[in-house]
Amino acid sequence: MNAGFYRAFEDRYRGSRETITQRLQAYLPFLEPLKALYADCPVLDLGCGRGEWLELMVREGFSPLGVDLDDGMLEACEALKLPANKDDVLSALRKLPDNSQVAVSGFHIAEHLPFAVLQELVAESLRVLRPAGLLILETPNAENVTVGTNNFYLDPTHEQPLPSLLMSFLADYSGFARAKIVRLQEPPEVHDEQAPLGVLNVLFSVSPDYAVVAQKAASPSQLQPFDDMFEAAYGISLDQLAHRYDRAIDRRFAELHNTVETVRATFFEPAEFQRIMAEVQAQQTHQLLVIQDRYQTALNDLQQQFGAVQQERNVALENCHHHFQRAQAVEQQLQAMLASTSWRVSAPLRLIGRVLYWPSRHGKAALRRVAPHARLWVERRPAVKRLVLAALHRSPWLTQQIRRVLATEPVTMASDPQHGVIDHAPLTPRGRSIESALSEAMIKSKH
Repeated sequence: MNAGFYRAFEDRYRGSRETITQRLQAYLPFLEPLKALYADCPVLDLGCGRGEWLELMVREGFSPLGVDLDDGMLEACEALKLPANKDDVLSALRKLPDNSQVAVSGFHIAEHLPFAVLQELVAESLRVLRPAGLLILETPNAENVTVGTNNFYLDPTHEQPLPSLLMSFLADYSGFARAKIVRLQEPPEVHDEQAPLGVLNVLFSVSPDYAVVAQKAASPSQLQPFDDMFEAAYGISLDQLAHRYDRAIDRRFAELHNTVETVRATFFEPAEFQRIMAEVQAQQTHQLLVIQDRYQTALNDLQQQFGAVQQERNVALENCHHHFQRAQAVEQQLQAMLASTSWRVSAPLRLIGRVLYWPSRHGKAALRRVAPHARLWVERRPAVKRLVLAALHRSPWLTQQIRRVLATEPVTMASDPQHGVIDHAPLTPRGRSIESALSEAMIKSKH
């Protein structure tokens, strides 16, 4: 954990020094009789933190010493000139001789320790305490739902919640003469038995902290001054609030029942009340029957609609099956035809037919694209041109067909006067642009 993190965490969530000091004063009645038993009153505070308990002990006339491992916490003690050393809690206890302290305290350190370490801490505390000396261990109270399910885990250094009965048993088992569970910090208003009590109070108003105050064995005369503190009740437990809540609910139901009986006795005679109740029951029965009839009618309609839809579905499935069978039959016929000898024999005829049919569908467009180029090619070849003209003169029908395909001016192959090296045979658009450019160049060269 980064240096200073826990100090900053405590400053935000632990509370101010004034608040913590005020809370710690709840333990002073336990410690006050120790002043009469011992003059020096040495007190060891384990995990002293910012030193609120040390400051209170000095003010009350005790001789405290605090130990802590967090440098940020010790800086707060040094700033106030409080007696505090950097040390581990078990190490600090082991250094002390037997019967040397009147009190050993640890506020919110038990939940930071593994249970085995906590056991040793309690045993070592018993060793160093003087007769009638006190061990005070304060820790979060898991009985409070907010604490047990949320606030306890806010501190990343917490190990696990410690039930109060476990801590009390640990003190008894370790050899202390008696131990007292002291619940603390609950809202003051929950002590009012007459105050309204809700479920939120049961969940969140149980004492959020508790301490086990354990006392070392001593003579009866030494223990007698502490009897009142050990016999008193402290704080609010979950059981107490739950029982109070149950009693409050019972009272409310009893009051409501009495109110209903009073109204019935005031406004209705028994016979009249029974008549009204019978009418109400009759109306309710009639309404229930009407609802049942409507429900049955709606159910019958839905069943009829479902039957019709199911019938339509069956018809559709039959049609689909019929068409599927027909498609299978046609496919079988087609496969048989394709595999037949007549189909293979007639393949050349089908090919010739497609070749002859192609010009009628696709030939005109192709001829129109090719015609200008063919005409230009023929015009530039006199021998070919004479053969073409001769063929056209012999076959007027062919001439007519070519005109119909091309849909252009009459087809003539007469030669045009020459202009230099370029004739006037039909040209493509690109040929005409080249011809125009050459003509302009020849005119410019003559000038």
